[in-house]
Amino acid sequence: MKKEKFYLFCLKSVSGLKEALLWDYLKNGFLPSELYNSPPQTIGHLIAKAKLDPDFKAKIRTEFPLYQKALCILDEQYPKLLKTIFDPPLFLFYQGNLNLLQSEYLVTVVGSRTLSFYHQHALEKIIADCRNTPLVIASGLAIGIDTLAHEQALANNLKTIAVLGSGFEPEVFYPQSNLKLAKQILKHDGLILSEYPPDTKANIYQFPQRNRILAGLSKATIVISGTLKSGTLITAQCALEAGREVFALPGNINQTLNEGPNDLLAQGAQILLNADSILKTYDLITLKQEINLNLNSEQTLVYQTLQIEALSTEDLQTKLNFDLASLTSILSQLELKNLIELNYFNQWQAK
Repeated sequence: MKKEKFYLFCLKSVSGLKEALLWDYLKNGFLPSELYNSPPQTIGHLIAKAKLDPDFKAKIRTEFPLYQKALCILDEQYPKLLKTIFDPPLFLFYQGNLNLLQSEYLVTVVGSRTLSFYHQHALEKIIADCRNTPLVIASGLAIGIDTLAHEQALANNLKTIAVLGSGFEPEVFYPQSNLKLAKQILKHDGLILSEYPPDTKANIYQFPQRNRILAGLSKATIVISGTLKSGTLITAQCALEAGREVFALPGNINQTLNEGPNDLLAQGAQILLNADSILKTYDLITLKQEINLNLNSEQTLVYQTLQIEALSTEDLQTKLNFDLASLTSILSQLELKNLIELNYFNQWQAK
């Protein structure tokens, strides 16, 4: 395998030889060593030209040691779903728990870099309702929805994968403001991925490339927010082209951040109403129901009431006719179970 990895890197380094074409040959049974040493006529002239170039040979000597540490598309641990997209990356650099790539429960979350209260609260509730399930949240570690997705995954004891559009060395890490979050992801047994060597600076064209990985990793992609022309929609389009499920959060038609999801819904994307939409796709709905049923009758009554509307402790006491001490205890228990929270108006609301 080490030999084939070397030849695959050589092929990847040939100018003009597209990775998607290389992958087509590999899928049809060619080994990298065969392609490099006895190439088909269609790519032979490119390889022959590269072999005569001293800069090409120098690149192989200096850069291949970095790629030896990367995950290769020929490795068993390479994610199977990602192999099915049109142009999967031939190499993936990584830090953290590589076993997450074998999970059947990866779900990608994408959205705008601008956060509104509506989108923030919706995503927080959806991820909180996935607590205690094996879902793995994948996102791009960008500012905004991506950041929130990773943070909420950690807050709800879910594993998370960040796919970067840069290298992951601290000096080039992008965005720098999320370097601390990246460390938290690794600390909690998560994973950071990039198809770019660790010292690669961020470049504008690398982010659309990154988005195809986000779409390719998962069975389903959740689109929370985004304008009609945004990276979010690129990811959604990649997911659709790969035959994956796309869920879109509906929103106010007068707000630009809802244009993308609403347009996807018009094109036939699945509507994202709550966490159940996702859990059903992954056959996890029964698990969630079992978790939520672990409430006594009084806890259930309070929780169901707060699912209908947000209420202050005083209003809840009046509505249910509970004594204050008992109600306070129930609210504390529900809060500990991560089922309710206090909102900006000091009212209790279901997550």
